Amino acid sequence: MKRSTYMLLFIVICISILVLMIVGKGGDPGLTPAASHTNKAGQGIAPTTLHLLFPLEKPAAQDEVIQAVESKLAKDGLPIKLEFTYIPYDQYWNKLWLNAASGEPYDIALSAFSNIADLVSKKVLAPLDDALRDYGGAIVNSTPDYAFQGVTINGHIYGIPRVMPIAEFQSFVQIRGDLRKKYGLPEIKTVTDMDMYLETIHQNEPTITPYFYDTGRFLLREYGDVAFFAGGYLNAPVYIDPADPQLKVRDTYESDFFFHIMGKMHEWQEKGYIPYGPSDTSKYPDPELAFNSGKVAATWSVVMKQTERIDAFKAMLPAGELENVYLHPEKPKYLYTGADNILSVFSTSQHVNESVAFLNWLRSSQENYDLFTYGIKDVNYKLKDEAIVYDGIAPEHQYNPISWTWNDIRFARFSTYISPAYSKELRDWDKETIVSPTLGFVPDLAPIKSEIAQLNVIITEYLPILYDAKVDWNATMASFRAKLKDAGMNHVISEIQRQFDTYRASRKGEKP
Repeated sequence: MKRSTYMLLFIVICISILVLMIVGKGGDPGLTPAASHTNKAGQGIAPTTLHLLFPLEKPAAQDEVIQAVESKLAKDGLPIKLEFTYIPYDQYWNKLWLNAASGEPYDIALSAFSNIADLVSKKVLAPLDDALRDYGGAIVNSTPDYAFQGVTINGHIYGIPRVMPIAEFQSFVQIRGDLRKKYGLPEIKTVTDMDMYLETIHQNEPTITPYFYDTGRFLLREYGDVAFFAGGYLNAPVYIDPADPQLKVRDTYESDFFFHIMGKMHEWQEKGYIPYGPSDTSKYPDPELAFNSGKVAATWSVVMKQTERIDAFKAMLPAGELENVYLHPEKPKYLYTGADNILSVFSTSQHVNESVAFLNWLRSSQENYDLFTYGIKDVNYKLKDEAIVYDGIAPEHQYNPISWTWNDIRFARFSTYISPAYSKELRDWDKETIVSPTLGFVPDLAPIKSEIAQLNVIITEYLPILYDAKVDWNATMASFRAKLKDAGMNHVISEIQRQFDTYRASRKGEKP
């Protein structure tokens, strides 16, 4: 063989090794090793209009922002237009699969870890493996492996998870820090501290409802941190306790933590801290406005909610302070799952590649992320020390989309009201977490879809009743459990246990 041929072979081998090293750093979730370097960017993308389906309402200034986004897309070689449809949140999840079933021409939509398995079993979502390999290099290289595990079912990827603090991200409640300090109360780290805060507000602030529009999810840190399946929080029929040596799938409604959380919610209702039926919004039809305007002293939250709420809160209560409460910070902080809010593509979409190429563009640079997430600098927002401010920006130009569907902590900018210390805490949130054995496990609900459908109907009927302190608890629970059993609860438990055991066996010897 000639010397030049040897040199050529040597160069090819070196390049191949370098590429594999780069891909390995990206946390490849099971895509081919070429996934992050065969990216075609805009190659092969014909002029396309993508239809996006989102919950809530169209944000102000969207038209001018999207026009600028489309211009930047075209400049970057992606001839893509964007059209948005918004559905009220209380109707969104039901209409999501109905729209897909009817063949409505939508492409990108919000899904969630709590329902992605159900949506896949109903064939609502398209697998994205090929599109990510060819058009999703920036997504693949910037998304942790565990996040992709959270959207992988039967070996296929069904969504693009946002990249944000994820360890126990829902175990929060938001309080008025200024009111806590006003009465010299300690930082809230236990349920006893929360009792004291609510009682103090109840006794001293008669015009303020102590606690509203939250169903006690943060109390899991007190009564039992667990991973839920086939739903979210107490709507999920089954769970696994990561501290259980047997790692058994168990019935949520037979658990001690369910009993204790319901007992605490009933106690707070009876003491006047919460209106009866904590999720009933009849007292305050707009719970968020009620909290931001000072009518409520504690409300629901998640790890990033303070950063999203702070500007609206400060606009109404300039002297007010927000505090995110995370009970028992000394206890282990588990990484249960790698995903929460997800952007998926409809199985009926004719533009899977184009959808991934657009989302890849969004995740490719600070400039692209800023434009789609915050709008046009100095038109829709201003930057002050890298923080978002709206001084001098008219309300009709303040663009606030539902960016919690695509957050990327690498690019996220926070309000000037968010301190650098709190910003760093959020960016470092997933450090020093304990990886739960459930991480990456997403059950395939297809074998039990009829049972899950029946259980969901029963749970939806009974949970609001059980939250009400005036309910006859023993009789209602007996009826609830009997109906769950008749609907196939035991079959659901055994099937998810079988799948989980298979998953664990396949992961033995692997590092998380």
